[in-house]
Amino acid sequence: MIQFESAESNVSNSDKLPHIDMSYDPGKGYDAIHELMRAIILRTIEDFNTIGELKDAAIEYMMDEEEEYTFSFRGICHQLGFDPEKTRYAIMNATHKIRTRRRAA
Repeated sequence: MIQFESAESNVSNSDKLPHIDMSYDPGKGYDAIHELMRAIILRTIEDFNTIGELKDAAIEYMMDEEEEYTFSFRGICHQLGFDPEKTRYAIMNATHKIRTRRRAA
């Protein structure tokens, strides 16, 4: 979102400089790579809560010990600051449905 502001209040609107919302700046909240990683984990949770091939694929993905691949379960957990074993356990042993949908802003 771009807003216009000026250093002086007597400056006309056409002379105001744009102000960029810094929450979209990497490290300030939104980060496209971390959002992708978050989406992968949320999809894994959704797939785990199904029956059949999707559930099997989610279990296989979570149980994979690969750490070098950036988008492996363990790799994502490490990047997001989660312990992979605790995260896997929490997903697989949840006593209630884990919410995976974002609320509208």
